[in-house]
Amino acid sequence: MATFSSHLLNSINGTHASGLKVSIFQINSKGEKKLFFETKTDEGGRILKDFDLTNEDCICDYEMICNSGDYFKEKRIISEIVVKFKMQDPKKKYHFPIIISPNSYSIWWSE
Repeated sequence: MATFSSHLLNSINGTHASGLKVSIFQINSKGEKKLFFETKTDEGGRILKDFDLTNEDCICDYEMICNSGDYFKEKRIISEIVVKFKMQDPKKKYHFPIIISPNSYSIWWSE
């Protein structure tokens, strides 16, 4: 089972970015995109989801869209954070910490 997780932190005040809408789309080899998973970050600014990935799922691309515009309602400079990635190993953990602000973000991948 693959595990997807993310932790979003608000760099303005150092708090966890809770209640932020996150959508993950799966993109097949033909470029067709479909909604794979949708949620909001929990009170700790986190997402944690296990996926049973098929061989077909492992060759697809994925796109995570974090709706930062709604989170930073008054200072909407960056409205979405878009991250494209792969989940090629059905037994791996994919963790993406993201530090966000209304005008920038920093992301990295960790295991």
